[in-house]
Amino acid sequence: MNNTLKKTKIDLIVIMIVKTQKKNNITLTVLKKYIADVLLAQRAIWKHVFDVKSIKKDEKWHKIIIHSLKIEIFNMKTEMKNLKTELKSYNFELKLIINSIWLSKSENRSWNRHASMILAFRIKAEVQRHLKKWLLAARSTYWTVEYQDYWSNDQC
Repeated sequence: MNNTLKKTKIDLIVIMIVKTQKKNNITLTVLKKYIADVLLAQRAIWKHVFDVKSIKKDEKWHKIIIHSLKIEIFNMKTEMKNLKTELKSYNFELKLIINSIWLSKSENRSWNRHASMILAFRIKAEVQRHLKKWLLAARSTYWTVEYQDYWSNDQC
């Protein structure tokens, strides 16, 4: 990748890491002093190096956890889309950027009646707005807390 950029006389960017992730997503990590926007602006020069459908800049998501959702209602993929629609219908100004994600694996949910899931937003203010009140869905109210990122190498 760096060699491709050097051949085109774009030596402004240094790719530190190229990583394949789940679902065959590819992440390019640039040196901190370089800006991803510069790399994206030059995508015509380097996109042939990767076989990808789309290219986009990583963005920070702001998340909340919604607790005690009834699993029997929202456990399938179609029901997850219905949950997003229902949350938007009953909770005005709710602007989710992706469908909700369960916090537990499906095999763990199989023996529970309730579970928690993550809701993701683009703007921190949206998280704050929805932390102050209960969310409505499926004729029930659900309480929320702010999601905290923890890494496996963090110490307790």
